[in-house]
Amino acid sequence: MLGLSGIREKLIEATSGFAAASTSAEEGGRGAPSPNFRRKGSLVASPRYFNRRVPVDTSQNRDFSKNGSHELRRRFLFRLAIALHTYGSSASRTEHLIERAAERLHVDTNIAVFPTLILLSFNDIDDDLSSEIHLITVESELDVGKLARADELAISVGKRDTPLVLSYWRLKAIATAPQEFGTWWRLFSYALSASMASLLFFNGNLCDALFSFVLGLLVGVLDIVASRWPLFASVMEFIVAVLVSFLARVFSIYLKKLKICVSSLALSALVELLPGMPLTLGVSEMVAKSHVTGTSRVIHGLFSALQLGFGLAIGDSFLWWSKAHDKAHCTPPSISKWWNTLWLVGYIVASNILLNARLSQWPGMGLAATVGYVVAYATDKLGTSASTVLAAFSVGITGTLYSHLTGELPLALVLSGILLLVPGGLGVEGIAAMFGRDVASGMAFVFDMLVVALSITIGLLIAKIPTWKTMPRT
Repeated sequence: MLGLSGIREKLIEATSGFAAASTSAEEGGRGAPSPNFRRKGSLVASPRYFNRRVPVDTSQNRDFSKNGSHELRRRFLFRLAIALHTYGSSASRTEHLIERAAERLHVDTNIAVFPTLILLSFNDIDDDLSSEIHLITVESELDVGKLARADELAISVGKRDTPLVLSYWRLKAIATAPQEFGTWWRLFSYALSASMASLLFFNGNLCDALFSFVLGLLVGVLDIVASRWPLFASVMEFIVAVLVSFLARVFSIYLKKLKICVSSLALSALVELLPGMPLTLGVSEMVAKSHVTGTSRVIHGLFSALQLGFGLAIGDSFLWWSKAHDKAHCTPPSISKWWNTLWLVGYIVASNILLNARLSQWPGMGLAATVGYVVAYATDKLGTSASTVLAAFSVGITGTLYSHLTGELPLALVLSGILLLVPGGLGVEGIAAMFGRDVASGMAFVFDMLVVALSITIGLLIAKIPTWKTMPRT
């Protein structure tokens, strides 16, 4: 017979075992993600809502000891999808990486990516009640440094040398790491890019470059304010364009001895806001059959371009009391073209900082941008469209080959080149026409931007053909 102490010990053991079993069953059914990522909702449903399904082969018994628990694998894919989309990965690329990672981790997963929404489902063949569908709202902001690290992690997870637990902590470290460059560096980069663009693209002189530096600094301050004030962000392009146009005209009127070029001053200050990259990436998304995301990018880019053009025209008209509206042709500077090498280096440095690229990515990004600029300059007589296609082709080939040799993310290398081939080239001509009160020509720049964006996309797609069989999917 058991004494009172023996009976007490038996009751404690039975109660503890029942509680442990209940807890493990409850946790195995939920698998809720960590709140470190912003999430607006999830629901549990059957897996019939998606067509993009990654099947799981259940014919063989697999060893999941190195891949962690089922809950951990789901949580990792959940976080990885958010990270890729947040740091600027395209919709097609994000879906591809998640599908391949899910196959290696043996998770039945469906995914669909939209501009600000990710639909992610986890299916359980044996138990429909444990299937999950997550609706995640995500705001995307390009961060080339973190994107390259997350992309590399998505490719390697589940392989022999990259167990899931290690990948999980690496992803968490990427998400919590600070940006490569802080606020002061970004402000300096806005000013530097404006100054270099005035000399490199818009035929400005040294005085134009100096005043462009000041206006670029103003644009950087307002851009940082917009990132923290959503209401202001919706009309930021218009307000910035009004201020820049107004100040550029004031400088040209009251500082006549400096012979300031208004169009060079205004457009160079706005060079980082010209919607060349969104239009190019949008057309690329549409070519990749991601029509929703591509259309959203294109419409957003066109709306931004219209805000800039309208703001430039409004700001210029504020000086109604002055009759000095000579929007004339600015005198070409008497600076040797060899100085363009220095201006090009400065512009590339500023662009890389604004893209938050790691220092290890700078050589490849600088090489791709330099090759694109040289080809565009050498083929300028062929016309804008042909020159842009050839330059984009050279950027794509350079980025792909460099990526194959070093393992860097091709997108990061190509983006730096795109910034030099941005559809702002024709957009500048159209916006400059607004300075001359030629509204019809000014509005035509919207369609000109689309033509150049398509030219860049075609050039990049052609660059994939020679290396399609030997390079990984990019």
